[in-house]
Amino acid sequence: MWPLLRGLAYFFLLIVAWLLVMKLVRRFYQFPIPGILTEVIDNPIRRRFIQNPGVIADRMHMAPGMTVVEVGPGKGSYTKAVAERVLPDGKVYAVDIQESIVERLKRRLEREGITNIIPIVGDAYAFSFEDESIDRVFAIACLPEIPDPVRVLRECRRILRPGGIVSLSELLPDADYPLRGTEKRWAKEAGLDFMEEYGNFFTYQLNFVKK
Repeated sequence: MWPLLRGLAYFFLLIVAWLLVMKLVRRFYQFPIPGILTEVIDNPIRRRFIQNPGVIADRMHMAPGMTVVEVGPGKGSYTKAVAERVLPDGKVYAVDIQESIVERLKRRLEREGITNIIPIVGDAYAFSFEDESIDRVFAIACLPEIPDPVRVLRECRRILRPGGIVSLSELLPDADYPLRGTEKRWAKEAGLDFMEEYGNFFTYQLNFVKK
C-alpha cells in the first residue's frame, strides 16, 4: 500500500514540477500545449474524480438541437459528453488551432461512429461562424493558454445568440491556471454577464451569459 502511495506522490510531484517549468517558459514564449500532452492531461483520474465530462456538460444547461462550439477539444472526452446532450439534431464544432489535434479527433470520431461532432482547424480570435448563430461555447482548461483571452471572449459573445452561455472550467495544477476572479474580469471586459459558478479553488466552472 505505502509503496503505491509513494509512487503516486512522486508522480504527482513530477507533474507539478513539469507544469511549473512550462509556466515559466510560457511567460517568455507563448505557445499552445503540444498535442501529445493531451494524452497525459486528459486521463481517467481527472475524468472520474476532478473534471467529470458528464458533470461539466450538465452544468451548461444543454438541450436537444443546440449548436455548440468548443475551444480546444483535446482528446474529445468533454466534446463527446456535450454532443450526447444535444442529440438528435444538435451538433458540436470542436475548434483548435493545431491541425494535429483536429486530425486525431477526426480519427477517433470515425472509429466510434460519432457524427454530430465537427472538428475544424480555426482561430479563436476570428471564428468562421455567423453572428448570433451559436447556443453554447465552452473551453476546458484552454482559454488561459491563449495570449489575449478577452479578445477570444468578445468573439464568443459575437457568435452567441441572446441568452447563450459561455462556460469555462479550470483546474490545478494546470500551468496556466487563473483564479476565478481573473476569468470573471476577462468576461466582464468582453461584455458577458456572470451567471453562476461551481466547484472549489482547485477545480471550478464558471458560466457567463449574453443578454
